Amino acid sequence: MSRSWWGRCFFLGASIVLAGFCLYPTLARLDLQTTRFPWKQKMNLGLDLQGGVYLVLGVDFHKVYRDVLLRQASSLKEKLLENREKISEKREKDSDKKMPRSPQVGSVMGTGEDPRIFVSFDPDQREDFHRLLKKEFWSLRLAGEKSGQFELGLSHDYRSEVKDKTVNQSIEVIRNRIDEFGVTEPLITRQGTDRVVVELPGVKEIDRAKELIGRTAQLEFKVVDDQKMRELDLPQMIAQVEKERQLSSQGQKFSEYLKKLNDFMRSRIPQADEVAFDRGQSGEISKTPYLLIAKAEVTGRDLQDASVQMDPETHQPYVSFVLNPHGATQFEKLTGDHVGGRLAIVLDGVVHSAPVIQTRIGGGKGQITLGRGDGDLMLKEAKDLAIVLRAGALPAQLDFLEQRIVGPSLGGDSIQKGAMASLVGSLVVFIFVGIYYRVSGLIAVFSLLLNVLFVLASLVILEATLTLPGIAGIALTVGIAVDSNVVIYERIREELRLGKMARHAVELGFQKAFRTILDANVTNAFAAIVLLMYGTGPIKGFAVTLLIGIVTTLFTAVFVCRLIFDLYLSRLERRSGSLSI
Repeated sequence: MSRSWWGRCFFLGASIVLAGFCLYPTLARLDLQTTRFPWKQKMNLGLDLQGGVYLVLGVDFHKVYRDVLLRQASSLKEKLLENREKISEKREKDSDKKMPRSPQVGSVMGTGEDPRIFVSFDPDQREDFHRLLKKEFWSLRLAGEKSGQFELGLSHDYRSEVKDKTVNQSIEVIRNRIDEFGVTEPLITRQGTDRVVVELPGVKEIDRAKELIGRTAQLEFKVVDDQKMRELDLPQMIAQVEKERQLSSQGQKFSEYLKKLNDFMRSRIPQADEVAFDRGQSGEISKTPYLLIAKAEVTGRDLQDASVQMDPETHQPYVSFVLNPHGATQFEKLTGDHVGGRLAIVLDGVVHSAPVIQTRIGGGKGQITLGRGDGDLMLKEAKDLAIVLRAGALPAQLDFLEQRIVGPSLGGDSIQKGAMASLVGSLVVFIFVGIYYRVSGLIAVFSLLLNVLFVLASLVILEATLTLPGIAGIALTVGIAVDSNVVIYERIREELRLGKMARHAVELGFQKAFRTILDANVTNAFAAIVLLMYGTGPIKGFAVTLLIGIVTTLFTAVFVCRLIFDLYLSRLERRSGSLSI
């Protein structure tokens, strides 16, 4: 055999060993907390396979729209007062002209999804006031008009934007809570425009899950104690405490671990400080420690809104936030007292960002810069940070519209029947291929078995969730792979009928069939990508498995089969035998 064949053989062997290595903890049912096996990851099973909690939550927008309109009314009052002061300065030089009546902004009326405010003004100033609304308050629409009075509501586009932000915020709050709950591979998705679907595989305590999800996120602004951090070797101190107290974040809620750690660290750090950890780029809680001043002068209760803006000079995104009057006063004092230091933005005890305070920030408004880097990545980070900030600033009431528990017996029954159906279907295919194509059919069967092995291993490596439709996707992958083998074998038969030698016929068969196989699999891949993008829940599970199966099918049908055929042909040439196909 040639050197290239041995290289390909080694690559295939290494792939099989790696796949078996990744699947061993799942197949052997190892306890990942106690086992010494180096690979500590099992296949994640979906809600339909292992049971759990299924919740549908509705987002109540009535209070959200009312609060948003109240903030718009407050901004309108400030702008009208500012304009009146400018007019007053101009009229001081011309005392014979009468000062127009100042517009009066009424309170918010209505409790539905379209609350209104009424603004009274001097009829002579109607056009000026209307231009002001169109220029600076595009979020408001003119819902009705009387002489000297406008009836204003939120514009339809702005209501859609608010609704989208509110649902994203709700999902972020829920995701933070579920991460705290320690659920593996939870599924949190939007349903329509005002609902959130939460699937928690393996969770049986529905009341605890509901209580956890329904709580409001805690947002806090805390000063980083950089001076003490420079004096103390915080990572080493934490490692020493964990070793002495046998403390680990594994196997318990992170908040409980953090509370115990701070209790044990109390004699080693200043009394007014506390330890917190950073949230890494992947979203997981990292081991980067911060030493924070424990008292939070400003919290999420003081935040009104947060949004992503673009710097017109650098074209870099930043997060702009607005505080209420009380929060503005406290924030100005806090930033003024700690200019040059860092201010940590802490959500549920985890540091999401720690920007440097450049100057005293007054007026209740501020911005968080994100440095420099890839534009798309920074924009995504800014949007995520804005959602995190709004998660504590704009809480929406979540109503539990539907709840049900999927029992483990149903999940076990699904696994058994789904696996049996896939096994029977695959066996029928194997038997047919083996009989119809003889020795070449056995080569195809071996490649199909490797295909299933690689699909399962890929699910573990990618930390994807196997669902019942995913099992159907594996069965479909076997069918697609058989189709590829049939195309190759029929091409080889055609070349043999034309009088070609066995090795030359095999080479032409693989070569001519490759384009057809590639076209068919690319078409399937497009369909799977559409399902993945627009599908939800089980549909996504099917799409993920199908996409992985398409990749492994190309690998096994083209690479593995050709490798084994080369070995088979070498033995035929030594024995002067004929190709069995």
